[in-house]
Amino acid sequence: MSFSDPMTNSEDEQFIKNMGDNLKSPLIWEASAIMMQRYIKQLVQHEVDVITDSDWFQDQIFQAAKDALNEDD
Repeated sequence: MSFSDPMTNSEDEQFIKNMGDNLKSPLIWEASAIMMQRYIKQLVQHEVDVITDSDWFQDQIFQAAKDALNEDD
């Protein structure tokens, strides 16, 4: 019985498949490095989107703005 990892999404699964396919040949290491770089950038962007689209982030921005305005008094 295998359990799915809630932190793994379809992008992760495709990345793992692509890496397995590409690493069979040492001649494709550069392409693999480029693919890893692209994947990491997409993963970071996704995490940034999750954070910045949250109510928590908006509350932090509003609180920082309120604090900044109160410091000017």
